[in-house]
Amino acid sequence: MFGIFKKTNWKIDRKALDFFRQVFTQLPAEFQFLSDGLDKGLYRSFSVNHAMSGHFYTIGFDPSQSDKSMTKGKQFELENIIIKQDGQVFTLNITIFDGLWVGFEIGKSILDFNNFQVDLSSFKKSKSKFVADTKIEKLVKGLTCKQLDLTNLGEFEADGKLFYQIKDLQDGNYIAIDNKGKVYGLIQDPYKIELINKSVRQFVDDVNSEKFDFDKYLNGENGNV
Repeated sequence: MFGIFKKTNWKIDRKALDFFRQVFTQLPAEFQFLSDGLDKGLYRSFSVNHAMSGHFYTIGFDPSQSDKSMTKGKQFELENIIIKQDGQVFTLNITIFDGLWVGFEIGKSILDFNNFQVDLSSFKKSKSKFVADTKIEKLVKGLTCKQLDLTNLGEFEADGKLFYQIKDLQDGNYIAIDNKGKVYGLIQDPYKIELINKSVRQFVDDVNSEKFDFDKYLNGENGNV
């Protein structure tokens, strides 16, 4: 019965890694950061972007690297990268947001490309078309907290689920929310993802009223004062 489900998430390794490496290395020098990100494992996976119609994909990051690799305000589109194979032509568009590769669009599965050529004769860099996830924005709308970043909700993937970072606890540890507004702790060593609060609004209130202590949480306690 499981055969009825269509795969929508893939790791960036082997064929996928080779595909993007070949594309990125042929781009102009100012986009070297894309190849660098691939080589250091910053970009882990890609998945179908169900929020958009067409052949759009979202990139999953290594959360221990993504915040350090961000450059706020560095956002644009790389358009009209032509991929040619067996007489067929496909257009690849790449989205950069805050210095990170966050998505791409192409009308053919990249895993089906083998002996292909990259044509940059029509390539151009244009203004960003990135549209923030309004549902996520609504979850934190009106909330303020000096100890949390509620404006730059960096998206990343962990264990096949999307999270939005609201607090960098350093050393690969984070506080993040999911698309329902639940708050999670993502701890690197020992690795775990655990629910902290079912409501980001309640969590913000707890932090503002000093009912939640980040140091306690990092020391293995539940963080509630």
